Amino acid sequence: MRATWSSVFGSHWRRENLRTNLWLVPSLEVLGAAVLFGCTLVLDRAAYRGTFAVPSWVISGSADAARQILTAIAAAVTTVVGVVFSIILVTLTLASTQFGPRMLRNFIRDRGTQLTLGTFVATFVYAVLVLVSIGPGPHGDFVPHIGVTTTLGLMVADLGILIYFIHHTAVSIQLPQVIAGIAGDLAGAIEAQGGGQHPSEASDRADVWRRFEAVLTAEGGLASREAA
Repeated sequence: MRATWSSVFGSHWRRENLRTNLWLVPSLEVLGAAVLFGCTLVLDRAAYRGTFAVPSWVISGSADAARQILTAIAAAVTTVVGVVFSIILVTLTLASTQFGPRMLRNFIRDRGTQLTLGTFVATFVYAVLVLVSIGPGPHGDFVPHIGVTTTLGLMVADLGILIYFIHHTAVSIQLPQVIAGIAGDLAGAIEAQGGGQHPSEASDRADVWRRFEAVLTAEGGLASREAA
C-alpha cells in the first residue's frame, strides 16, 4: 500500500513540476523556431544561388532594410512581453490577496501563459537568427527574404496571441473560474490517490467530494445573488 501511494504521489509530483514552470514549453518553442530558421535559411540560400524562385508575396529589399525591420521587431517583442507580463503579475498579486496565493501558481501552470511567453521568446530568437544570417556573399549581400517575411508573419501571430492572453487572464481571475479551478484540482487529486486505496477510504473521499460540491454550489449561488 505504501509503495503504491509513493509511486502515485511521485509520478503526480513529477508531472506537476513539469507543468508548473515557465521554461519547458518556451524551450520547446525556441527549439521549433531554430528548426524553422534552418528550413527558411536553406530556401534563402537556394534563392540566393538562383536555384529556387522566390514567391511574389515574399518581401524584398536591401540588407540595411532587412536589418532595420528585424531589429525593430526584436526590440518590440521584448518590450511588449516585458510590459504585459509585468502588468499581469501586478494584477494577479492584487487578486491573490482576495482569492489566495494559488492565483500565481495557476498563472504559472496555465498552458495559455506558457504558450504566450514561448511564442514571444521564439519570435525574438528567430528574428535574431535571421538578423545574424545577413552578410556579404559572392553575389552581393545575402538577404534572407523568406526569413524576413516569416518574421513578420510571426509578429502578426504574436498580436493575436497577445489578445487571447489578455482575455484569458481577465476571465481566469473571475470568481466562477477560480472555484472551477479549485474543484478541478481536487478532482484530479482524488483520482490520483484512488488507485491504491481501500474501498472504505475511497468511499470516504467520495463523500468528501460530494460535500465539497455542495459547498461550491452554495458559493456559486451566493456569488450570483451578490452580483444581482
